[in-house]
Amino acid sequence: MPAPTIAPSAPAGLAAGASLTAVSVADAAAEHLRGLLFSGALEAGQELRDTVLAQQLRIARPTVRIAVQRLVAEGLLEREPGQSARVRTFSAADVADLYRMRRLIECEAVRAVVEQRLDTVGIERAMGAFRAVGDAWGDGPDADLAFHAAVVDAAGSPRLSRLFAAVAAESRLVVALLRASYATPADLAHEHESRLEALRGTDADRAVAVWAAHLDDAERSIVASLEAGAGADESSADESSADADHGAATDAEAVRA
Repeated sequence: MPAPTIAPSAPAGLAAGASLTAVSVADAAAEHLRGLLFSGALEAGQELRDTVLAQQLRIARPTVRIAVQRLVAEGLLEREPGQSARVRTFSAADVADLYRMRRLIECEAVRAVVEQRLDTVGIERAMGAFRAVGDAWGDGPDADLAFHAAVVDAAGSPRLSRLFAAVAAESRLVVALLRASYATPADLAHEHESRLEALRGTDADRAVAVWAAHLDDAERSIVASLEAGAGADESSADESSADADHGAATDAEAVRA
């Protein structure tokens, strides 16, 4: 069966002519939608109807449901019973809960790496890839998460790695909000250099403290970005309401005249 492609009449966010290649059609559809989510092409709260996706991707609706359900399981989409899926929206409480989980996982991994003097080759490699991103913001969040995943993997605990993988997709969405706090991904990568230095040391308590502070800073920056976005939305809504009120008043004046 040929790989499905996006129809020329694809809605906003679904690039016309994009081809899907993966192990299965459901894998391909899920990967394509995941890429759109990570690139910001699909907005928070945007509805994704099975029928529309099936038409645009030229695949069967049951296959679309499988792909969508995978993204729901990853925390990227939300779906109420009997409703279409929607792009996940995050609150400050969601971010706090996500980073609480990340602190539990990553700080345990950091302690293991330092106390047991574990191999950091994979971490060094991930750091090198992070540096190579330079000013390309599109690759920055992926490099950031890859570095953190490498630290967790270095602990040598399959269960810790699985726990991190379970929150990686959600983390990838919110990490993109760090863009408001850094001029370039190179600045973000440079900040991670000091975290790597702590891993190379022999003081596990210090390394854990450095790591926890790093995650605390990221959480605060992401929450600030969310709140700034919410403030902008409220301001826009107020302006629209004021324009509507002004228009109604003008119409009323015209009727009285």
